[in-house]
Amino acid sequence: MTIQLGDHRLTCIGYSDSSEADLLGRFLRQGSRALADTEGEYTLVIETDAGDVTVVTSPVGATHYYYCERNGQLFHGDQVAGILRRSGLEWRWNWQALGDLCQLENLTDNHTLHPEIHRVPPGSILHFTDGRLALRTESVLDRIPPAVADPDAAVEALNAAVLRLAGANPYLSLSGGFDSRVILASMLHQGLRPHLITMGREEATDVQVARHMARRFDLPHQLINLELEEFFAHAPSISNLTNGTKTACHWHTFLYPLKARIPADATFFVGTLGEFARTYYFDRGWLGRIASLAPEAALGQFWRMKVERHLSFSAEELRHLAPPLAAQLMPEGRGQRAARLAGFCRGGFLEGLTRYYFEQRVPNFYANGIRMYRASSAWRSPFHDRRWIEAIWNLPDGWKLGSNWHRHAIARNCPELLSFPEENGFDRSRMLTKAPPLYWTPPLRRSRYVSYDLSADWYRDPRMHTFLLEHGGLIDDLVDPELLSRILDAHRNGSDRTRTLAFLLTLIFWKQVIAP
Repeated sequence: MTIQLGDHRLTCIGYSDSSEADLLGRFLRQGSRALADTEGEYTLVIETDAGDVTVVTSPVGATHYYYCERNGQLFHGDQVAGILRRSGLEWRWNWQALGDLCQLENLTDNHTLHPEIHRVPPGSILHFTDGRLALRTESVLDRIPPAVADPDAAVEALNAAVLRLAGANPYLSLSGGFDSRVILASMLHQGLRPHLITMGREEATDVQVARHMARRFDLPHQLINLELEEFFAHAPSISNLTNGTKTACHWHTFLYPLKARIPADATFFVGTLGEFARTYYFDRGWLGRIASLAPEAALGQFWRMKVERHLSFSAEELRHLAPPLAAQLMPEGRGQRAARLAGFCRGGFLEGLTRYYFEQRVPNFYANGIRMYRASSAWRSPFHDRRWIEAIWNLPDGWKLGSNWHRHAIARNCPELLSFPEENGFDRSRMLTKAPPLYWTPPLRRSRYVSYDLSADWYRDPRMHTFLLEHGGLIDDLVDPELLSRILDAHRNGSDRTRTLAFLLTLIFWKQVIAP
């Protein structure tokens, strides 16, 4: 929404705890720094008739905004394709970003797929006036003062955020996992009765667990199944919304809330950022504590192993890629990527990985998911609340390993929700109040998990193969069309090339978006 006072216009993308009129009034009285502590998940854009621009981003940075400085002008907006057209830039690939997308399924830092178009970082104030640009950025994690560990303060902050955001008609995306169950526990504790939405087939674990929860608490429950035709129908919109940086494996985030037809007056709760309260990248109990004794060496080894684990192309296949892209994916390029990723992880081993999750994964990968939610719903996540983030950051590792804080929050708010099984849990019939020793080892992960993900089947569908073969020429500047055909044959014959095909399909749709 945009509001104008005099020659100043303010646009709020996302949501905040203040109206646009209040925000613009505060800006005019106190300046841009007065907006930096606004609660919510937003980008605020203030423009003047004289051409001055101020952009303020929220600390999590999950509401993307981009800019390009060219010939003394600032081109800005929330869609890269629009900036590309208005600025007159020709399309060029950002090869490092493309390598990140292939190996990590997200970009890093503040890159886009074009080297001259940049994302406004989280927690930033950007000023452009008289042809000069100034950018000030501060990590919210660096601003959190040390405090005594208080898991109950985190629960109280969560409950307050849920109640503040709920409105009169709350909806909740519910799976069998921890994050959405924590939100449901908070809602039930506070007398809220959400409408539940779950995606997947009947046999999927998420569907089975969510269905039982809905019955136990007599809550309306909507099951969403997706079809390949819906994928193709909305693919151009998804690519445009996510600026080509969300691989096609994850486009269901756009499709299922759209298909659910969430009412305009409803608030749609999702569990984004709940993993901040877990050791997202290395939930391995005492192994993580041991690695923390030599964090620099451990982080280097961790990222080297991680980038080697996801090789979308074989050594022979790399010869059929554009040389700059192949260089990103060859051993030397992978080694440079691992070193760069380790450099983002300031602090100890587990702390550094949590920082990477918060400062890199969330504003790049999960922010794209939020953009897809926002296309059809008034999405909200209580885990973006600043008080909750501060309380969780000050918790020791023992509360995060094994999802122990999540278990505590559920037990405190609604203990009955512990009576449903957990994903990969030790007890097949319930969630434990504390993760058992060696919980991460195969013998203690006894609960079988059936995924909702149909991607591998979709990429064996003849309709998918026909589309890829007919449109593969759009990315012949990146991939030899003959290689695409060979990869399709291998996937059809039983090899799982889903990740590779999703990456290539993502680029095909992006080239369609940016076509003249």
